[in-house]
Amino acid sequence: MTRDITDIPTLTRRHFFRTGTVSVSGFWLLPMLRPVNVEAKENVTTRGGAEYCIFLFLNGGASQLDSFDIKEGKWTPPDFDVRTVKPGIRLPYGLFSKLSAQLDHLVIARSVEAWESAHSRAQYYMQVGHPFSPARRNEMPALGAVIASEFTSRRKDFDFLPPFVAMNFAGTAAGLVRQGCLPYGYGPLPIEMKQGTEFVIDPNEKAIFDRRWRLRESLEGATTDTTPSQEFDSFYQSALSMMTAPGLAEAFTIPEEERARYGSSTLGDSCILARNLVRAEAGTRFISISHNGWDLHADMFDPKNKRNHYGLCRELDGAFGALLSDLAKLPAKDGKTLLEKTFIVCMGEFGRTGGELTVNKGRDHNRSAFTAMFAGAGVKGGRAFGVTDSNGVNVLESQWNEKRSIYPEDVIVTIYSLLGIDWTKKITNTPSGRAFEYIEQQSGTDFVRFREISNLFA
Repeated sequence: MTRDITDIPTLTRRHFFRTGTVSVSGFWLLPMLRPVNVEAKENVTTRGGAEYCIFLFLNGGASQLDSFDIKEGKWTPPDFDVRTVKPGIRLPYGLFSKLSAQLDHLVIARSVEAWESAHSRAQYYMQVGHPFSPARRNEMPALGAVIASEFTSRRKDFDFLPPFVAMNFAGTAAGLVRQGCLPYGYGPLPIEMKQGTEFVIDPNEKAIFDRRWRLRESLEGATTDTTPSQEFDSFYQSALSMMTAPGLAEAFTIPEEERARYGSSTLGDSCILARNLVRAEAGTRFISISHNGWDLHADMFDPKNKRNHYGLCRELDGAFGALLSDLAKLPAKDGKTLLEKTFIVCMGEFGRTGGELTVNKGRDHNRSAFTAMFAGAGVKGGRAFGVTDSNGVNVLESQWNEKRSIYPEDVIVTIYSLLGIDWTKKITNTPSGRAFEYIEQQSGTDFVRFREISNLFA
């Protein structure tokens, strides 16, 4: 029998010892691990203002010219209902009616480029901000892991949630990038929403759980090697305290009425969980959500295709629109809204080819132009910038504070800056001996001085 995603999740005994203690609470194992040597190059002035970041990743690469950089032509279906929804912003209203109502919170950047055009390499780039290197793959930490590391000193005694949460990345070509050279506890809590979540002890199984917990304690007490036992006992106790925290059940509960409001989809459920984690204000800082299925090489407008452009756009519209609406209304503990404290990024790994559809009635990969959206944490919404050609495949005017396209590193610099993190830092004691720079000025193909996208806030 399958469990309804709207139920309060339960933690199986096996899942506790395999996943609950390691994936959920590895953060508290940090005292057992070697310190990380971090140095700064420039001690830059950061913008600050954000305490959380949500990254909506459009896995596969959304078609910019059929969505947020709409280019009308013979290829445009009439039911897109393209409208000018705000001065200077035309959108396919038939696909994005809910997001159209939230444009005051959004800035649409249409002058974004990627360095890679293959999914695995480009997706890796978006998670790490560095080109893929087979020799260094296992030591490169994900952006979320770096953020988790940086927020260690800001963690409060009552924080019970892991700092880095990643949802639905089993469906990505690159897979989920984890902590790399950083200690294990800075790695992500991976969640696949289609499978449900199992982090709350079912009240009906509490007695069984307690009995097994006492058994674990007795077995640990019988060991003669006291030092590891004492260290792991602290680790287990931290895991238990998190799973029994009063706010955990609320954070992982998805009411049916809210699920419907967010679009009744895996993405919608993920956005509800992201909202709950931010609202809890209990330690989670970086939340990455993969929306899978955007690699539409064939039959992208065909209703017989179960994951076509219409369905994906409407899932994004319902989930992202509701997330923006809720965060803009919900108060934080300091009186601000949660949107004021949360920076949101929505983008894929690259764009798609333009003009008429291909012979397979889809669009292929295009790294030379795509679109990103930004909201929250001081972003002045209701605007779009960047100009592409008539087919939407090349950037003609960047229209931001640098006279070039926006690259993934610029997006990551902006995330770091808003979270108060000096992006010129580097980790010097990596396994290879080569320093890991938070942001390198050398991209995959060029030397670029990457910058915060400051006109998001102008």
